[in-house]
Formats: sequence, structure tokens, C-alpha cells
Amino acid sequence: MNKTALITGASSGLGKDFANLYAEKGYNLVLTARREDNLKLIAADLIEKHKVDILIISADLGKQDAPSKIFSFCNENNVKIDILINNAGYGLVGEFDKLSWEKHNAFINVLSTSAIALTRLLLPSMLAEKYGRIINISSVAAFAPYTNSGGMYIATKLMILKFSEMIHNEYKSRNIYSCAVCPGFTHTEFHKDMGEFKSSIPSFMWMDSRKVVEQSYAASMSGKDIIINGWFYKVLVFFMKITPKWLVKLGSN
Repeated sequence: MNKTALITGASSGLGKDFANLYAEKGYNLVLTARREDNLKLIAADLIEKHKVDILIISADLGKQDAPSKIFSFCNENNVKIDILINNAGYGLVGEFDKLSWEKHNAFINVLSTSAIALTRLLLPSMLAEKYGRIINISSVAAFAPYTNSGGMYIATKLMILKFSEMIHNEYKSRNIYSCAVCPGFTHTEFHKDMGEFKSSIPSFMWMDSRKVVEQSYAASMSGKDIIINGWFYKVLVFFMKITPKWLVKLGSN
């Protein structure tokens, strides 16, 4: 096969499961995250199990120069990226005006700017090879008609959704497929500190991380532009799309 996948946020959660799945399928990997020790352990395990080539690079996608650093690392190691998985993300809690601009800026960089930058940097080689698969982790939250909280999270996820759609529509005729993955609550480290709130969410609303990854892989390879993971969230998004904003605002007052 000799194809290589670059996975951001690969040290845990969905990113780690993406690394496992693609290694199982024989892809070589470039894994990036902030936690280098975790990346080393994951890479060593996958190399031993699946005999694939894996490179790791520690990078903080909250910093604007991180995508260029990752791109240069790939070029220096003569690695051509065929699959890009923009997975890195985290939650940011607090009122908009109470959080510093530095926190907002890093958050926006990780969840949206870095994904756009990496896509722009890697797209030319995909076009030259006439092959590329891009997975962008968005969220069902991107379809929310209105919210009183979590505004920056929803804003970044909506941006990624629309960006991913644009790339897919613009380049699908050239065998470049971009898939926006929209999961709901998923068992990962992302939700580990939610405490009582997590326990208050009904079990049927939670998805298994590996299942989300398998669905994402299948959707990407088949050329889908969007996948909403799980029957419950497909129904939820349907109602989100048809619910007027004024009605949601009324119910939140």
C-alpha cells in the first residue's frame, strides 16, 4: 500500500484509535500531539504489532507556527502524506469575556486554524499524486440553531464543517475527498473531567470511540462529505435543522 496518514491529537482518544485503525490496515503513520512520551509508547506498540513505519513529532497546535513545523518535518523525512486526519481538540470552559485572549487564540488555532493550515500545506502534493483523503473532526454541535453557552466551541466546529465541505466540493473531481465527521458524546479523555454532568447524560447518547473511528474511515474512503455518527444524533441533527432559532431562544429563557 505504502500510503501514509498524518494524525493530529494522536496521543489519546479518537486520535489514538485512528492510529490503531490505520496501522491495522497497513498505513504508515506520522503522529503528532503535545505529549511526546505518549506518542513514543503508541508508536512502539503499533510498530511491533503491525510492522508499519511511524514517525512522531511533538507539536503544540495552539501555536501558529506548528503546522509549518509539522510540514517541514515531513519534507525533511521525505514523507508524502496521502491521508490527513485533523483530530486535535479540547474543551474550553468559561464565559467569553472572562477568558484571556491567549486562551481563545490557542483554542481557535487547535480546533480550526491548524486544520485549515495543514490542509493548505499538504493539498498540493495530494493534487500532484491525484489522491488524497482528509478527515476533519467537527461535531453535531455544528448544527445547533442557537446556544447560550459553548459559543466558541460551536463556532470552531461550524467553521471546520463548512471548510471541509468546501474542500470536498472543490477537489472531489480530482480524487481528493474531504469528510467532516460529526460525533456527539463519545467516550474519550475529552469528557473525562465532566464529572456529574457526564453521569447525567443517558447511556444511549454515548458512543464508543473506536466505532466513531471505524465509521469515519468508511465514510472517508467511500467519498462522503459529511458523516453524523449514530442513529440518535442523525435524528437530533434533523430536528436541529428544522427548529426555528426563535423557538430555541424562547425555551432557553
